[in-house]
Amino acid sequence: MLLIFFINLMNAQEPTGYEIMKQSLNKTGWQDMQADLELILTNARGETRVRKIVMYSRKRTENESDMLMRFTAPADVRGTSFLVIEHEKGEDERYLYLPALRRIKRIASSGKGGNFMSSDFTYYDIGKPELDDWKYERLEDEKVGDRVCFKISCLPANEQIEKDTGYGKIIRWIDQERLVSLKAVYYDRALREWKTLDIPRVELIGGVWFQTDMIMKDVQTGHQSEMIFKNVKINQNIPAQFFSQRFLQRGK
Repeated sequence: MLLIFFINLMNAQEPTGYEIMKQSLNKTGWQDMQADLELILTNARGETRVRKIVMYSRKRTENESDMLMRFTAPADVRGTSFLVIEHEKGEDERYLYLPALRRIKRIASSGKGGNFMSSDFTYYDIGKPELDDWKYERLEDEKVGDRVCFKISCLPANEQIEKDTGYGKIIRWIDQERLVSLKAVYYDRALREWKTLDIPRVELIGGVWFQTDMIMKDVQTGHQSEMIFKNVKINQNIPAQFFSQRFLQRGK
């Protein structure tokens, strides 16, 4: 399906940066997904901490999806949960449940640039990026390893997006055949290189390409976070109630 889309675009005209990103973000062939995750945090001295997570995700519509992440280990974060409810129009909803406080906290727009659970991923990074938050320019194609990629420059659509995310620019490399991101470089609001994202593993699961290993490194501090996906399953008919504030807090 992705290859056919690419061939059709190439036959018609060279795809724009916007068209490439839209197809990459809205890949078809799955309705829901569940996986076990390991989040490995490594500081500049090489010391590591490992956190384990179960994740559930589903598409409500072509352009809207929900995601729930629940921490299962270690003990100090067990039960902490994060819920994202995406809206095609209007502000996405992001909620964090902290069991020690027994309360749900809504992440405001101004907090989307904060670090997710002490990792190098921000709250904005977790979940699907908002397509219309960015202005896209297609740059000269480049290879990542042996994969030919579209290279896309992403600039904030407005000053508020830049302020909320903390990103002044993102450069993405999108695999031309599989239409998944293989690499990204993030710049801060002063356009200094801030973080790099490397995708060392992409797997075909149920006919759909998924990124199953992501390494985000803060080049300014030397800290990095690796997110490894295991036991990925798609189209499991995950109940809609999983993606609610009640389930976020009670887990049932």
